[in-house]
Amino acid sequence: MTDPNVLNDAHTAHTANDAHTANDPNDPNGPAAAAGTPVPPPYPVRTARLALRPVRADDLDAIHAHRSLPEVARHLPHAPHTREDTRQTLERMIAGEALAEPGDWLDLAVETGDGRVVGEVLLKRDGRAPRTGEIGFVFHPDVHGSGIPTEAVTVALELAFDTFAWHRVFGVCTVQNTASAALMRRVGMRHEAVARQDVHRKGSWHSTSQFAVLAAEWRRGGPRPADEKAVDGLTAQFYAAFTRSGGGPVVLDAARAVLAPDAVIERVAEDGSVHRMDVDAFLEPREALLNGAELTDFTEVEVAATTLVADGRATRSGQYFKWGVRDGVPFSAWGRKTFRFGTASGTWRIESFTWTDEPETAVDA
Repeated sequence: MTDPNVLNDAHTAHTANDAHTANDPNDPNGPAAAAGTPVPPPYPVRTARLALRPVRADDLDAIHAHRSLPEVARHLPHAPHTREDTRQTLERMIAGEALAEPGDWLDLAVETGDGRVVGEVLLKRDGRAPRTGEIGFVFHPDVHGSGIPTEAVTVALELAFDTFAWHRVFGVCTVQNTASAALMRRVGMRHEAVARQDVHRKGSWHSTSQFAVLAAEWRRGGPRPADEKAVDGLTAQFYAAFTRSGGGPVVLDAARAVLAPDAVIERVAEDGSVHRMDVDAFLEPREALLNGAELTDFTEVEVAATTLVADGRATRSGQYFKWGVRDGVPFSAWGRKTFRFGTASGTWRIESFTWTDEPETAVDA
């Protein structure tokens, strides 16, 4: 189930590692030489539809309107804000907007043409390495699906690279926050890693995905190949078909549509044995399970993947995460799938795939 929120999780602390000790602060030509306070642009920074500028104290009502919503706070480190929470957050952001110190956040209010603040995009000056920063974002549900979040995050990345001269920008979201992951992919950030249950908040451990983009990659840009986009779309459609929410009915026609009629499907068991099946033998028992009384909620999402496309064929190897409620008890698990795609019919289809599930572990809420 794709979460309706378009936001990501702000990490407020990091552990230094040996990779960063190679930055010599005494090298006049090295990256540390550019580690001072970024020079801000003339605000607001405008696009065709939006204006971005640092948050102000009089943004309290507008920002509280989205930060107080449970569906927005779901993937943020904090609970839904009280008005006082929002006021204190604004004070901290305003105090650090110059990015004078590592760890400071620049919180940019996102205004539409009528002057309404519909969200925030944040840039954090990282303390581990010079010219490195983190991006975060949060938007009111009213603008989800409008393209406004993508437009605003794109502007913030342009600011980070072209104005602040940053070398690398990264973003982090929980693996369940598929909307944030999709947004970061859309703006050109590449997926780098999944960390299992590395963050503890709100009484639970959470696994996170990290995305990043380098200045050179950002400036190189360019559209992705159409075949690779087609493979992405088929994979997303396949995973999304298996979602059940609140005990509602599930029909796996969307999964069947992306499978070749003669697709070969294999499950690798823990003992290494392989169970081979055709499309009907794969889909029919899963449709029955998804519509049964014991499994009331279920979501499975791809969290990392590598795709190779060549000469009308493609292979995609990926890691997935699944979670749900069975007999009233939450559960979660990880697994891996390798898809093979072909265009023998003139249209991309999944010709075969192999998968294996890891044992279920403690719930990753």
